[in-house]
Amino acid sequence: MNKRLFVVGLVIVSLCANVFAFVGPPTAELKKGQWSGGFNYSYSSQDLEKKNVKWAWFDDGVLEDSGVNKVKFKDVKTQMYYGNIGYGVEDWWQVYIQLGVADVKANVKPYENDYYDEEFGANFDNDFIWGWGTKVTFAKQDKVDWGATVQMNWLDTEWSEKGSDSGEGFSESWKDTIDLKAHDLLVAAGPTVDMGGWKLYGGPFFYYLSGDFKGKEVGSGSDEGGDFTWLGKASGDLRAENNFGGYIGTQFEIAKNWNFTVEYGTTGDGWNLASGVAVKF
Repeated sequence: MNKRLFVVGLVIVSLCANVFAFVGPPTAELKKGQWSGGFNYSYSSQDLEKKNVKWAWFDDGVLEDSGVNKVKFKDVKTQMYYGNIGYGVEDWWQVYIQLGVADVKANVKPYENDYYDEEFGANFDNDFIWGWGTKVTFAKQDKVDWGATVQMNWLDTEWSEKGSDSGEGFSESWKDTIDLKAHDLLVAAGPTVDMGGWKLYGGPFFYYLSGDFKGKEVGSGSDEGGDFTWLGKASGDLRAENNFGGYIGTQFEIAKNWNFTVEYGTTGDGWNLASGVAVKF
């Protein structure tokens, strides 16, 4: 029987819990009543801490086994593609929304595990992401603007897979599903400096993530002893391991009202490289 449910579920949870976001300049870039549209790309790589997942296994409706296991995730690589629309509420305040998809890959190492103890690779389908953000400029100098940005993102997704096995005198089939819901919060602050033809920005950020997942495997089969069924369940909470980091970026005007931005961010557990293009109208 397939008893890997708790391993697969924890992979998905941990990957979604540690995705860096594109910050951009922390100060307002739009005038009152002005709109903007753009596209951002982000790539991150990191190793994660060990995580816990609670699981239980039932054979023919009777609890057979349960426990808590740990899994380590190495070389987690995440690519995010998303578009955004912004609006200038005031000259010093803008808001925006963003929509996109995330592609995730990782190497997984189980620990304290009765069923799997070898590292393996995982490649997941694209997941839908969406969010909103706001930027405020609270102080201006000759060539330096000081501001802060707040951003939130949501993920609500399901993963599923079917499998079967057969041999002399027996056959069985199963289906695994994972339901995941998560939201994160990013708060960043710092200056945006006019370097003459291009801008330099950066500063610290705070990152918080909360969410949960539920996993289930339903299976049935038959052998010489008759028909049988099983049910596996797994669940866990989502929390970010490292809440603080820093970022630095540059922004260039590539044409009138068109900007191109490149950015690097890091925490103690990984790094992120992102770029974006936007037009004001």
